[in-house]
Amino acid sequence: MNDLDAYRGQLVPQLHIDESVVAGGGSCGEHDSAQNLSLPMIEHLKLLATAVCSAEDSVVITSANLEFPGPEIVFVNKAFTRMTGYGPTEAIGQTPRILQGEKTDRTILERMKLDLKAGGVFYGQTINYRKDGREFVNEWHIEPIYNDRQEITHYLAIQRDVTERQNQQNRLIYEANHDSLTGLYNRGYFRTELQKAIDRTQDSQDYLFGLLFMDLDRFKLINDSFGHQAGDQLLIEIGDRLQSCIRPQDILSRWGGDEFAILIDDIQDLSEISQLTHKIQQTIKKPILLGEENLETVTSLSIGIALSSMGYNCSEDMLRDADTALYRAKERGKGSYAIFTQAMHHQVRQQLQLETDLRYALKRQELILNYQPIISMTTNRIVGCEALLRWEHKTFGCVSPAKFIPIAEETGLICPLGDWVIEQACIQAKQWESIYQDLPPFISVNLATKQLTQAGIVETIKEILEATKCSPELIKFELTETAIAESTEVAVTTLRKIKDLGIRLCIDDFGTGHSSLSRLSCFPIDTLKIDRSFIKGINASEHQTKIAYAIVKLAQSLGMETIAEGIENLEQFCQLKSWGCELAQGFLMAEPIASETFQEVLNQNLIYPMEC
Repeated sequence: MNDLDAYRGQLVPQLHIDESVVAGGGSCGEHDSAQNLSLPMIEHLKLLATAVCSAEDSVVITSANLEFPGPEIVFVNKAFTRMTGYGPTEAIGQTPRILQGEKTDRTILERMKLDLKAGGVFYGQTINYRKDGREFVNEWHIEPIYNDRQEITHYLAIQRDVTERQNQQNRLIYEANHDSLTGLYNRGYFRTELQKAIDRTQDSQDYLFGLLFMDLDRFKLINDSFGHQAGDQLLIEIGDRLQSCIRPQDILSRWGGDEFAILIDDIQDLSEISQLTHKIQQTIKKPILLGEENLETVTSLSIGIALSSMGYNCSEDMLRDADTALYRAKERGKGSYAIFTQAMHHQVRQQLQLETDLRYALKRQELILNYQPIISMTTNRIVGCEALLRWEHKTFGCVSPAKFIPIAEETGLICPLGDWVIEQACIQAKQWESIYQDLPPFISVNLATKQLTQAGIVETIKEILEATKCSPELIKFELTETAIAESTEVAVTTLRKIKDLGIRLCIDDFGTGHSSLSRLSCFPIDTLKIDRSFIKGINASEHQTKIAYAIVKLAQSLGMETIAEGIENLEQFCQLKSWGCELAQGFLMAEPIASETFQEVLNQNLIYPMEC
């Protein structure tokens, strides 16, 4: 420091201070012991004394005794008084222990003592106390003063109040490690602490910890219904409730959005995990009052759990597995939890492999279309079919659409796959049109929700129709009822443009979604396909039978045709036919078959033996 350099570099070497100069004590003023010095030296002393007294930093000189009760203060400047509240007469003769208190770090004091005993210079910082008892952060620079015999006679301490600087640093550290909304730790801090826990498992085989990854159920619905301010209020309340469930050594973080994470430290028994999970779920499901109107709402948490016993090396792997377990918990229903296991690990690896391979399936020509016949209930002849995508994997064999379609939707591959299916269906429809000119079969193609909202989808379909020269009336797009219900006005406009191209539209799995009749009337729909769950219940469940009947009559009243899918026996077929259902699809007639086989069936001009 500049003040210290001046004191040490000018005063000490030039004056060779001995006991007669310094031991006289006092504050800022002339010393009687200076009377034997020459006039220039006295003037120099006055100059240095003025500099020390006027210094912004506190200057303290003590005796050299480091043993209890400690060194005695022999000099303080004005800055010391401003900083501590102790005047010269109150400080001189005392030890620096007058500044110490409950929060003064004793380890720092011990280090200072050792450094000074060794003749070294000490730098340190700790909490000290002013005369009125208020805390302040004191930064020290202490070094010995030697006489001309190279003996330590005193210690010179330059002190500075760095409380505001420390507070600012603490604020910056806090903001860097905490979530601004809830005050909980943020994901950066949590990830660091998680890695520390993982590293600890490498050194201690007995150390076990757990990671809980949580997602708030129905948050989007609550946030949209009550407003963002109420949503923030909910997140703060959930954070407080979670904090009340954990121990002091556990770490809670708001991971982001409506996601939270907890690091359960030092688990002694695995039952602690299930006990904590139960406690959290019971605490969270208690009613919460939101908004200015104190509207009551109830929510829950889905929880994914990963345990360190799986043998992790990095935090990202453990977070990934906890997220996988969370996904599995959500599949089980709201307010559920799941623990990541080796079986899940195998499934995840297989799914990742499928995801990778699916990206190359088109290039490798592993994807094919099968066609399930749709017959007229009036003529019992084939009038169309549904195109069903199949994947012949080079390693896993035939992969079920139930496995790879969700992967395609999650990864965004559903759009290029969907475009390929439309193109192949149009090529096939054009080929059959040229062969069966009098009555070419139509082809139904499933249109995913993401395809419906895909930019330029109408132009893409139009280009495919033009390139394949396929008649648009031979193509029918099937959309799920849920997709229809959740569609925006943009999607409605898109469907109308598709309809204008001449393509027919069908609602698939009707009766299982949540569309309203008023919503249904907004769409240019031609056909309702009755879900197989209602077909299965015909004559077996009075409730299911009534629903199937109501759908047929609803379609008739709206001028739409109906297709019944999943027909497995003649009794179902005849009952639907008696109600006026026009089209039938199911294993009673035919399973999905390859295009070559389908064409052979068409060539036979079969009349299916459905005698009612």
